[in-house]
Amino acid sequence: MSQIKEEGLKRELGIWDVITNVLSISIGSGIFLLPALVYAILGHASILAYLLCGVIFLCLGLCFGEVSSRIEDTGGVYVYIERAFGPLAGFVANILYWFGVGVMACGALLNALADIAASFFPIFETFGARLTLFSLILGIITFLSIKGIKDSMILIRTLTFLKVTALVGLVIFGFSFVDQVNLSWEGWPKFNQLGEASLLLIFAFLGGELSLSVSGELKNPKRTAPLGFIIGIIGVVLVFCSLHLVVQGVLGEALIANQEAPLAQLAKTISGKLGFTLILIVSFIAVWSTFSSIFLLKSRIVFAAAIDGLLPDIFSKLHPRYGTPVFGILFLAVLDLVFAASGSFRYLLILVTAASIVVYVGVILAFFKFRIKEKVRSEKVFYAPAGYVLGSFALVALGWIFFQLAQNELVAVGLFIVFLAILYYILNYFKISKKKEID
Repeated sequence: MSQIKEEGLKRELGIWDVITNVLSISIGSGIFLLPALVYAILGHASILAYLLCGVIFLCLGLCFGEVSSRIEDTGGVYVYIERAFGPLAGFVANILYWFGVGVMACGALLNALADIAASFFPIFETFGARLTLFSLILGIITFLSIKGIKDSMILIRTLTFLKVTALVGLVIFGFSFVDQVNLSWEGWPKFNQLGEASLLLIFAFLGGELSLSVSGELKNPKRTAPLGFIIGIIGVVLVFCSLHLVVQGVLGEALIANQEAPLAQLAKTISGKLGFTLILIVSFIAVWSTFSSIFLLKSRIVFAAAIDGLLPDIFSKLHPRYGTPVFGILFLAVLDLVFAASGSFRYLLILVTAASIVVYVGVILAFFKFRIKEKVRSEKVFYAPAGYVLGSFALVALGWIFFQLAQNELVAVGLFIVFLAILYYILNYFKISKKKEID
């Protein structure tokens, strides 16, 4: 099933690169807001939503891990769905993911960076300064992405190490300020409240699966991809849960009055104004890290679709010296800049969560299909323990969360899928017609 020879990418990444990208993407801007938002819904029982989402994503991680050990090709979730269900499903999943999730998320993240910068330097509230910052951040990761994935990963590793170290330090230091009363509760929250809080948290957990899109550049991908992804998810769950416990344990009811910046308020409570300033710097680093990982990894999804003939062939062309998909990278850089600067991403952000869940469901269905079609177990495949049980639970949980979405989100993603399906048939018609003319 491998396409390594056709791809021509260099296998330069290891397990720590997969783990780093999972941490880099999932521990982003959301973690700085979510403790207060979840607390406003569930109160002292908030940790239950984190545990529920953690269990869901661990189940997903094990299923994704199995599928990733079966397919070594570049493309991640797109290629899993395409190999299982064919080019139409692959085309829809591909664009739904890199555009409906990747470009929209990058537009939001670039604006989040400008907003954080504006809290230090008000000039970043002006369009010109924001555009300059967007261009600088995009220019750095675009240059590194073209130069090589190892160069990009140096930046991502550095940023991820800084933010994770800072957050772990905040947890360790903050535990001594925790009031146990703030962590105790009686009874169980209502089911609909748990669903509402879980929907918020799902957005924070999203994205780590992008780390699997570089399977064509991993050393020993059948082992590295599943193991790195699962370890990364466990790391994310531990960071989220421990951080929330400290924030809630220290601030308690004060979280209600600090919904815009709960972590900053925690740092201020512990270390005064210096702590408040440092956490703002850490938030900038965290968002920059997340943006850089998403930008780097989504270019491989575009590349993979071009290799399979679903997108223009130019996106499969590699740089003659660096061996990277240069045209795909430049295309995404321009697209990100346009959407971030114009603010157009705001009208399509409702696609992000719904589109991600649709793609997740597609991968779980692919997981089932590969298992059912398999006649003899392979020693080279990582098998999720109790796979059918885990997959069924993940599928039910995703369905439950999906239908917690607002009606406009469901309608938006439904219309977008229909549009992509129609676009696929139109493009396929012209492709067949052109081929007949040549023949």
